[in-house]
Amino acid sequence: MSSSPLRKALYPSAPVAGDAFGPPLTDVELRVNLSVLQHQLNGEMKCPAGKGQVYIRSLLTGRTTTRPRIALKCSLKKSIGQPHEVFYEEIKEKCCGNPDGCEAYKKFKDRFVNT
Repeated sequence: MSSSPLRKALYPSAPVAGDAFGPPLTDVELRVNLSVLQHQLNGEMKCPAGKGQVYIRSLLTGRTTTRPRIALKCSLKKSIGQPHEVFYEEIKEKCCGNPDGCEAYKKFKDRFVNT
């Protein structure tokens, strides 16, 4: 969403309402009830760091907010210096699907030795 040149000059880094933080909103996020989706993803979660951590996110941008979306803050990604915000596509694919495909999860597993 575009904004006025004056706004850009005064607030160059301020997000504009309608701009989604992160990747573009998915078709699923746009057409389903986000509360139901949040509950479903929390139930399907396979990664131990994501258990019960899926939430609905919306940012305040002055007079309004961004569109709500599904997100998760991953402590494993944060611990290895990666951005810790995870959004719907990655949550569905890695956190709920195959955590072994996630670099942060692999490093987490490597830290522990099975005895």
